[in-house]
Amino acid sequence: MKKILITSLAILSMVAVSAQKTDKSKIDFETEMLPLDIISKEKKFDIIVEYDYAAKTEAAIAEVSASKDAAAKEKADYEKKSLGEKMAKKVLLGENKPSGQFFNQTFIPTLFPVDGIKGSINIPGYSKNTGAKGTISVMFFELGYSLDQTQTIITYYPLKIILTVTNDKGEVSFQGEVPNNSKSMTHTATNSNALGNSYLSTLKGLETNAKNEAVKNLNIYLKANYGFNLLKDERGFYDVKDKKQTYPEYHVAFEKVKMAFIYCNMPSKQAEMTANLKEAITIWETSLKEFDKSNKDGRINSDIAAATYLNIAEANIWIKDFDKSIEALANYKLTGEDYSRAYSDKTAFLKDYSARYNKFIGY
Repeated sequence: MKKILITSLAILSMVAVSAQKTDKSKIDFETEMLPLDIISKEKKFDIIVEYDYAAKTEAAIAEVSASKDAAAKEKADYEKKSLGEKMAKKVLLGENKPSGQFFNQTFIPTLFPVDGIKGSINIPGYSKNTGAKGTISVMFFELGYSLDQTQTIITYYPLKIILTVTNDKGEVSFQGEVPNNSKSMTHTATNSNALGNSYLSTLKGLETNAKNEAVKNLNIYLKANYGFNLLKDERGFYDVKDKKQTYPEYHVAFEKVKMAFIYCNMPSKQAEMTANLKEAITIWETSLKEFDKSNKDGRINSDIAAATYLNIAEANIWIKDFDKSIEALANYKLTGEDYSRAYSDKTAFLKDYSARYNKFIGY
């Protein structure tokens, strides 16, 4: 009985050693990804900056200026009076000598310099040009904040921005609040007196932080949706290890894939990239003619066929033959093999890449 068990284990070991095995490798690439939406194919845009509170601030500034002028005039008028008149006012009316100064005690929202705001807004791949047909319009709202009961903690938020993106066809592609631009921030003073002595100047500093945070969030949104972003990443392809049977054509195909991705970010070499990927696809499709789903020990069994279909799906994405990619993914599912993570990755990449490409081509 012991001898039979050992023999059985030896047979299982031999099967495991001789079984075909796919070999996944990741290939690095660098490329400029097309945007999800387009402002201008010329990659130029103009920026319009507005403040919802402009009238309020201008009125407050005018009021402060008038109060300062009134205080200065009051002092000048006082200085013109005789010594007797001054003494009479002090004794009879209890009036003190005017200081000639007025100190504002209320927070006035800042109208940040427009040129500075424009300089801080950027979209990868685009240049800023005054008068460009594609525009980014940003409307800033005043600082939102609150003071806690201890009078030591100020909670504040990024300045609210209403963004309007208009492409060079005159179409509004987005209008609304900048997403993910409402996370609270806090400032804590050592004590209420410390905050009270510098309350207005502290608010001014927080307002600048809130403006900078809002512009940062705006840039993140513009980059993700409109930017021609340089993407450095990796994509998975499958080779097959030589064991009992050899797979020289898979090794050749894998080398062609590696060569193709060298050309990925070379605009003048896109024909070479496509040619290498098409040659690899032809090799894989030829190998699949040997596929026999019922034969687990066949040279191209279900496992190898599944990996091969995933290779074909990936390669077809890069040569923009999206229908062939969809077909290959469907054929992968029919093999019954479990490469679920790779399948999900390639399905998501196909959806994203094809949407960007079709949007750009159809613009």
